[in-house]
Amino acid sequence: MKEKLQTINSLNNFSPKVAAICFWSITVFFSALWVILPTMFHTGYRISDVIEVQCIAKEWVIATRKHPMLPAWILEIVNIITNRSFAAPFIASQFCVILTLWSVWQLGRKVLSEKLALVGAFTILPYYFFTYHSLVYNQNMVLIAFWSLSVYFVFQAFQTNRFLYWVLSGVSIGLTFHAKYMAVFLVLSMLIFMFTRSDGRKLWRGIGPYITTIIAFLIFTPHIIWLYQNDFATLDYAKNRFIYSSQICRILMPMWFTIYQMENWYSTLIVIYPVLGFVWNWKLKIHETKNESACRQYLFCCFIIPFILCIAIMTVKNCWLSASYGAPFWTFLSVWLMLRFQCNKSANTLVNTVKLTVLLEVIMYLLLVTSILFSSLHGKQKKQLFPTRELGTQCDQIWYSKFNTPCPFVSGEWSICGYACYAMRDRPSLHFYWNIYDGGISNLDAKPTGNWSTDADVNQKGGLVVWNISENNNPNNYIPNWVHQRFPNAEVIPEPIILPYKTSTKIPPHKIGVAVIPPI
Repeated sequence: MKEKLQTINSLNNFSPKVAAICFWSITVFFSALWVILPTMFHTGYRISDVIEVQCIAKEWVIATRKHPMLPAWILEIVNIITNRSFAAPFIASQFCVILTLWSVWQLGRKVLSEKLALVGAFTILPYYFFTYHSLVYNQNMVLIAFWSLSVYFVFQAFQTNRFLYWVLSGVSIGLTFHAKYMAVFLVLSMLIFMFTRSDGRKLWRGIGPYITTIIAFLIFTPHIIWLYQNDFATLDYAKNRFIYSSQICRILMPMWFTIYQMENWYSTLIVIYPVLGFVWNWKLKIHETKNESACRQYLFCCFIIPFILCIAIMTVKNCWLSASYGAPFWTFLSVWLMLRFQCNKSANTLVNTVKLTVLLEVIMYLLLVTSILFSSLHGKQKKQLFPTRELGTQCDQIWYSKFNTPCPFVSGEWSICGYACYAMRDRPSLHFYWNIYDGGISNLDAKPTGNWSTDADVNQKGGLVVWNISENNNPNNYIPNWVHQRFPNAEVIPEPIILPYKTSTKIPPHKIGVAVIPPI
């Protein structure tokens, strides 16, 4: 019997070298598909968040009025490496995906067999934010990556008390705060875990936790200085978002947030069921090592406490938090499930699990190819089909027909001026105000997106102003009032830019008004 168990365990496990080959080959292959396919069949980006990060990236600012800017720094590095390739945001997204998968895999290897650690990593490959939503490179993608990295490094520091892991924990936590302020939820979870355990409290007698705290604080210090210099603009922005007056929303919003979390973990449950068996056969683990117990409790704190905090904020503040706020909570769910419940130790079952995971991924990517082809050939007017390069070319022609110097700024309605900034050859700076969203300016005292430009800069150095032209506009009077209010020297181009969509579906072309501000 003992020999039989040893034989099964040997079949259940890979050597570390084979496991590494398996992990990197599968991960890189699927990540490459999410870069190549949208690059081949899309002409624009699916959500304007990508263009926002693209335009802000060149400015190398600490933050804007919405978020810290680590995502923009990463994207600009990729832009430099790829010579501003259209695929740059997709590459940056997949960098975040690979970083997350690596963190899950590495933590899994500390408490599970090599094969189960691979299962833990592969079961989050179908994750919504790692598949279709990975085409949207924004704060959420970077938050997920550095949140997961922090979870792994802090656990290693907790288990080994090695100086290196305390340093790495500080770096990863500091960078997580530069992605999104929600990192504070993770830090609270880690502190609660450490202070509720005797071995965790003992660690504070050493230098490790203090090294982590100091490094994280130093990394985040530039942003703290920025906050002070800009009247805590990001906190003011966050405080005023999605506040409701109806008291029923205190119940509905947390409920909907909870329901929408299903898209973050349903794929994991589908893929992992061969390891655990069907739900009604799940059995709680009876025997577990001290290391497994600590990891299970730690991972539970890292997803349940941030989730409870989100529910509490929505209930107390009567506000809505996007479901994407919960995206980083569940990346280690598969590892926690395998630690919490009895795994099926059959060698054949584990082999079939890996096969099923890969099969599921192949099916999803075949569906992706079909959806991209269909949307490209027969799609309706969508942002991923926006004729980006054509807009940049025509804007360049308008500017250089009048001036021989690079265009310094593009301003106007956000969705259009962002695309123009990105696509023009000299990559002008973006200048827009928060309340310019397809409807002009409702408040002339609004603050700009960043601290790199003002209306006075644009009026002095010159640039382009662009806006959408609706089919309902009078062709002889389609100039928004705010154009001359903000830019009195702007010269409106009589003929708007006409941008036809390259799709077989008969949809009207995009019409864009343009005005030129001559430099003084």
